[in-house]
Amino acid sequence: MASDDALADELRSLARTLHETVADDERRAAALDLLREANALLATGERRLRWYEVETDGDGRRARTRQLSAFSGTINAVAPPMRIEQGERNGSPCLLGHVRLSRLREGPPESVHGGVMAGLFDELMGAAQSLTGRPGGVTGRLTIRYRDLTPLDTDLVFRCWVERDRGMRVDMRAECVRADTLDTAAPVRTAEAEAIFVRRR
Repeated sequence: MASDDALADELRSLARTLHETVADDERRAAALDLLREANALLATGERRLRWYEVETDGDGRRARTRQLSAFSGTINAVAPPMRIEQGERNGSPCLLGHVRLSRLREGPPESVHGGVMAGLFDELMGAAQSLTGRPGGVTGRLTIRYRDLTPLDTDLVFRCWVERDRGMRVDMRAECVRADTLDTAAPVRTAEAEAIFVRRR
């Protein structure tokens, strides 16, 4: 049975194929007809609820799903998607974001677009507020230092931790490291970020 994840994966593959190859007029026309048919088939389904529209649990909390997120959503066809998991940095808890970016995210030649890097940092830092054990806030300020070009088609690890919880504000730090150097004496960091998240009253 086809899953939403499988559909999204196929759409990502299609986007990359369109980006990498030039088909003749006949093939483009045939592909367009198939895409229109697929769109019509899927459009007959029920409206999908957003995470904040889902019923609360017994304690009045909503389980936030990242399936639809712009950067980590597994069923968002425009997401890479980044896989987020719990991790550790210098003996303290952190969140890890694993991602491999194709030429769909290209900025400088063979390198990741800086705006994509900013979005990935913001995504992970927002999620990492969960490490405080308290409700998270919205981005108040995000500052990024690009240390070097971030290569395409390379396994990357974004690592994020809480610098300080100040009540209404949470200070976050993060870095992007080439995965093949993560456990070495000199990890290759392509970018670093710091942010302030503001909790709403």
